[in-house]
Amino acid sequence: SIDGDIRLRWDYGGAEGATSNNTGANTNLNLGSTINDNISWSASVRHDMLFGAGGGAGNFDVQEAYVSIGDLGGAASFMGGWSMSVGRMNLPNQGSGRVINSDNWDLQAAPNNADGYHMASDMGGIGVNLYYYGGGDGEGGAGAGSADNALGASFDLGGMGGFADIAIHYWSGSNASDDVSNLAINLDNIGGDQLMGIDLDVEYATRDNGGDGDDGTLTSIGFSYGLGDMGMTLHVSNSVADADWAGMSAAPHGTHGIADLFADNDIDDTTIGLDFSPMDGVDATLNFITLAEDSSGDDLGTEVDLLLTWACTDATSMEIGYASFSSDADEGADEDFFYLGTGWSF
Repeated sequence: SIDGDIRLRWDYGGAEGATSNNTGANTNLNLGSTINDNISWSASVRHDMLFGAGGGAGNFDVQEAYVSIGDLGGAASFMGGWSMSVGRMNLPNQGSGRVINSDNWDLQAAPNNADGYHMASDMGGIGVNLYYYGGGDGEGGAGAGSADNALGASFDLGGMGGFADIAIHYWSGSNASDDVSNLAINLDNIGGDQLMGIDLDVEYATRDNGGDGDDGTLTSIGFSYGLGDMGMTLHVSNSVADADWAGMSAAPHGTHGIADLFADNDIDDTTIGLDFSPMDGVDATLNFITLAEDSSGDDLGTEVDLLLTWACTDATSMEIGYASFSSDADEGADEDFFYLGTGWSF
């Protein structure tokens, strides 16, 4: 099988008097093959470029290339029910993605990937995923076969008696300087249908920075409520990451507003927003975000985001985003950010 997609985006933004704009594009070509009923092979090659950067300035790379075995029981009976993938793979997206992710926003920086193994099983209704990556971009950025490595174990406990959808993720990484680890607990849809339409989610994560480094924590709580009209959903969230917090990979785009002005540590983020559908095929999100420094409590500023996505056809889409940041910091600068993106799949 052969398929792929092309993305093209123009963006404009920055502080007053220091704005810039650029246009970028990336093309993904995906190849797949079924070797037999139990073995398959997948690969994805990626080309990205920045317009105006001159001829030959684009980057071409193998994003993924791996073999998957659907059931290992044929090789060893005690491994029945386990599947395995071996090769280069995108990192998993778990929870909010603030521990580990393969964020696909940036057109000039490919999603986080690494070379290694992934094993999965559904043991008595509990989803188990085990990961081992030798090098790659997950921690340290070194290539496969280096001393750098990352080990992950995730457990999806499911609906646990109607209380919540529970998942636990543990990741450890070793590099030349330190051994680090993250533990994350996600409680989604707390209370199930008993909260009268309110969807309540909680994420709690810790960071062991290894050596003499202090441990970090991340706490996030959010709820949403469907209003009915025009597909409206109200959502409110607050997250606090202390100064010692860090994930295995950088936080996904838009974690603290789509202008992406702040790192994912020492920050207190409160977001109030509305999702709605102004017309068929068009989805909109409006967010008001207040940002403060966690360690001092000092206000950093507020950001207003507006996003519109339009599924033009089954194969084409369009997205528009605008952000306006107003600084509360001394000598801080207000900033604006705007982008127009299109996508084609084939």
